[in-house]
Amino acid sequence: MLTFAPLAIAQDVVEETTASEASADDTNYLDVIVVTGIRSSLKRAMDVKRDTSGVSDSIASEDVGKFPDLNVAESLQRIPGIAIDRSGGEGQAVTVRGLGPQFNTVLLNGRQIATDSGGREFNFDVLAAEQINGATIYKSGQATLQEGGIGGTINVSTARPFDNPGFQMAGSVKGVYESLSEEVSPAASFLVSNTFGANEEFGVLAAVSHQQRKLQSNGIGTAGWRPGQTISNNEDGVLFEDAYIPRNWDQVVDIQDRTRTNASLALQYAPTNDLTLTLDGFVSKFEVDSEVTDLASWFEPDRVGNATIDENGTLLTFSQDVGLSGGSGDPASDFVSHTRNSRDSETLGLGFNVDWNISDNFNGNFDFSHSTAKNDRAGRDRFNVVGIINSYSFDGTGGTPTVQHAGFENGGVPDASRSRLHYNEKGNQPTDEDQITEFKADFVYEPDSDAVEAVRFGLYNQSREKSQFQIFGSQCAFCGYGTPAPNDVIGFAPVTVNNFFDGLIDTFYAYDGDAYVQYLADQGVPIETSLQNNRYKVKEDITSAYVDFTFGFDAANIPVEINAGMRYADTSVDVSAVQSFIVDVVPTTDLTLFSNVFGPATDITESGEYDNFLGNFNVAFDAHEDMKIRFAAYESMTRATMSELSPATNFGEPRRQNLTASGGNPALNPFTSTNFEVSYEWYYSDDSMFSIAAFRKDIDDIIVSLTGNETYTLSNRTAADGFRCAADNCAEGTDLDPTRPGFDIVANTDELNGETEIYSVSRPRNGETASVEGVEIAITHLLDNGFGVSANATLVSSDVTIDPNSATNFSLEGIGDSYNIVGFYETDRMQARVAYNFRDEFLRRIDNGFNGEPINTDAYGQWDVSASYNITDNYTVFFEGINITEEELVQTGRFPNQIYSIENNGSRYAVGVRAKW
Repeated sequence: MLTFAPLAIAQDVVEETTASEASADDTNYLDVIVVTGIRSSLKRAMDVKRDTSGVSDSIASEDVGKFPDLNVAESLQRIPGIAIDRSGGEGQAVTVRGLGPQFNTVLLNGRQIATDSGGREFNFDVLAAEQINGATIYKSGQATLQEGGIGGTINVSTARPFDNPGFQMAGSVKGVYESLSEEVSPAASFLVSNTFGANEEFGVLAAVSHQQRKLQSNGIGTAGWRPGQTISNNEDGVLFEDAYIPRNWDQVVDIQDRTRTNASLALQYAPTNDLTLTLDGFVSKFEVDSEVTDLASWFEPDRVGNATIDENGTLLTFSQDVGLSGGSGDPASDFVSHTRNSRDSETLGLGFNVDWNISDNFNGNFDFSHSTAKNDRAGRDRFNVVGIINSYSFDGTGGTPTVQHAGFENGGVPDASRSRLHYNEKGNQPTDEDQITEFKADFVYEPDSDAVEAVRFGLYNQSREKSQFQIFGSQCAFCGYGTPAPNDVIGFAPVTVNNFFDGLIDTFYAYDGDAYVQYLADQGVPIETSLQNNRYKVKEDITSAYVDFTFGFDAANIPVEINAGMRYADTSVDVSAVQSFIVDVVPTTDLTLFSNVFGPATDITESGEYDNFLGNFNVAFDAHEDMKIRFAAYESMTRATMSELSPATNFGEPRRQNLTASGGNPALNPFTSTNFEVSYEWYYSDDSMFSIAAFRKDIDDIIVSLTGNETYTLSNRTAADGFRCAADNCAEGTDLDPTRPGFDIVANTDELNGETEIYSVSRPRNGETASVEGVEIAITHLLDNGFGVSANATLVSSDVTIDPNSATNFSLEGIGDSYNIVGFYETDRMQARVAYNFRDEFLRRIDNGFNGEPINTDAYGQWDVSASYNITDNYTVFFEGINITEEELVQTGRFPNQIYSIENNGSRYAVGVRAKW
C-alpha cells in the first residue's frame, strides 16, 4: 500500500524507477516520470498505491528546494500514522504508529546514517528540507529492508544528477520571522546539476543550503513531582502525609542562535546502459548557541506553609517561607544562567554504489557507505546560580501554575544588594560520537515465468561504534548564599522578558554567566574540570542475509500478488566503560546541597551476541475493479539503544532527600514483534479515494527504564575533611552535622567508613510484553474547481496503561491518536494550503529518571499555512506559516494537575522567492 500522502503534497510529486527496475531498452540514467500539479500528483500516487503489495507511504517534491514544509519531519507528520516530537518548534524525531523514534530505522539514500543523539533515534533537524527530494515510510516489514524498525523504516532521498539529465540550476532565498523573539533570520539554498558526454554518461550535482534562526523559547517547569512526602514546618509540625510536592519551579527564557549548513555532492558515471556508478557525500553542521535566563525556586517539604491538597495527595497551593525550615535551610529566589541547551552537531556521510544489470533479467546492486556524527558538548556548557534569600508561594489551581516571589510585585524586583553567590558548574552535557560503516549486496532475478515475478536476495554488514564521554567540574566554595555577589562585575541587573506567559513574573534579574566564572577564577577558586570516569563505548557488528519472492497470478479471474521472504540477522555487541563509583557525599554550607566524591577509575567490559529470524508475508488482490484488499503478516525487531547498553552509572547532582543516578544494562536483548495488517482501498473516481487499515503488533522483550533503590558503601571519610563534622574533631566523638541524613555520634574516624547511601537509580531492563492495535483511515476528495481536501486519522491503543493507584510502573511510551486535515486550492499559477495536525495525549516517559514518576504529554494541535504564486515559469514567490496560533506544548506528571513543563516556541513565518533555470 504505497500512499503518496496527500496531506504532505503542497508541491508536485516525482516518482522514480530505479535502474534495477529498468529494462535493457532504458537510457543509461534513471527513468523519471514527472507529474506536475497537486491533482496530477495525487492521481499518480493512487496509481502507484494500487500496484504495490507492500505497506508504505511517501512524500516528494518536484525539485530540490520545493519540499512541502520548512522541515522534513513536519512533512512526515501529514502521513497517516506519523507523529513528531519538536525541539525549539522544529520537527526533530518521528513516531510511527505510536512507537517512538527509537523504534524506527532512518536511512539516507538507502543507508543508515550516524546520529548525534545519545541513542539510535535520528534527529531530522540536522537535515535542511531544501536538500531533500523525497521520503518513503515503510510500515510493514519486508525481507529486503534492513531490520531494526518495529515502528517503520524511513528512507530519505537526495537528488542525483541522472534524476534530471541536462543542465539544472535552482535556488531560493527567504526570511523567517519569529513571533516571540520578533527577529527575522535569513535562509538560502542553491543547487546546480549537469550531465556530460556523448550519451550523457557523466553527471555532477552540487547543493548547499544555509539557515539561521533567532529563536526565543519561553518555558516553565517543575522537573517532576516528589511522591510520598511528609509536608511540615518547624512551627506547625506535620501538615500532610504521603503528599506530592514539585521538586522546583523554573521560569525559563531560552535565547538561541541556530545555524544549519548542509552541503552535498553527487557524481555519477554510466559507461553502458547496464552499469551505473554513483559516488556521493554530504555534510551537515548544526549549531545551537543557547543562553538561558531562569527565575527558579527550590521546594522542600519541611518548610511548607499555608498549604492545600487535593484528593490525589497533590499540593495545590503552598508557600516556602523564610524561618519555617525544619532543617533544609531558608528558601531563595534563584537567578540561573546556563548554556545546557547548546548543541554543536556535525554529520558526514560518504557512499559508493554500483548498479549493474548483469543480464536482461538479473540485476546486482553493491553499496558501500561510511558516516560519522558528533555532538561536541563535553566541558563547554556552564550552569551558574546567584540567589536572594526570599519567600515565595505556589498556586496550581488555575490552568497554568504561578509562583509569586516576595518583592517582585507590580513589576518590581528586590534590592540587588541582597544577591548572594551560590552553585557553579562546568560541563554536565556529554559529547556523543557515532560512526557507521555498511556494505550491501542486493540481487534481483526476474525469471521468465508467469507465476514468479521476482526473486530477491542479498547480504548486509554493518559495523557501528557509539561512544560518550563527559568533562565536568563544579565549584561550591560559595554555596549557601553567604557571599555577596559582585553585581558590577557580573552585570547583575533586572531584565523584562518579551511575550512571556500571562500572570507570571516577567521582570527578574539576569547576569553574565561567563563573567561569573571568570570572577571565581580571579578569586583563586576556579571551576576545576576533568574527564569524568563515566564514559563508555559500544561496538556493534551486524551481519544479515535475506531471500524474498514475489508471485503473481489470477485466482477465479481475480489478480493476486503474494510477497514472502525471510531475513536472518546476527548481532554481536562489545561494551567497554570507565566508571568511578561514589565513595562519599559531603554537605556544603547550603543545607540542601551536597558534593559527590568519587573513587578511582574502574574498567568494565561486557560482550554479547544474539540472532533473529524475521519472516514476512504480503497478499494483495482486487475485490472489484476499483477496490483492493491487502493483508500483511511479518516479524520485526528493534535493538536496545547504545546508551541503554552502557554499563556505566552516572551520579546526579546530590540534593537533600534527592540522591539520584542512572545507568545502562549491557545484557539487554532486542525488542521483537509479530505484526498483522489488513487494509481496504476504494478508488471511487480518477483522483479521489478512501482507505482504511487495521494493524496489530505483539511486542516481546520490551525494554523499560525503571527507578529503584541502590545502596552504595561510603569508604572515603576522614576526620581531616571539615565538611563532615559540626565540630573540628570527629575522632573525639563530637556530633556530626545534624542536617546530614544518617550522621550520628561516633567514637573515631574509622566508624565513618562503611556507612551507606541509598540512591534512586534509573536502569533499563527487558521482560515486559504488550500489544499495540490501531486503525488508519484516510480520504482524498478533489473538486473540479481547483479545491480539494484530504484527511486522515490514526487511532492507536495498547493493552497496558499506567494506573495511578497501582504499584506497577509499566506502559508503552508514545502511544496516542493523531489526526490531519488539509484543504488546498490550485490553479496554473497559484497554490495554497491550510493544514491542521493534531496529536492526542500520550505517555512521554514511563520514568522521569528522577524518582520513577511518569511524564505525560497533553494533546497538541497545530495550524500551518502556505501559498505560492508562479510569477513566470522560472520564478515563484511563496509564503509559509508554522504554528500560526502559537500553541503550547504541555507535559504533566502522574495526574493532570501535576505540571511538568509548558513550552511556548511561538510562530514562524517565511517569505521568499524560488528560481529555477
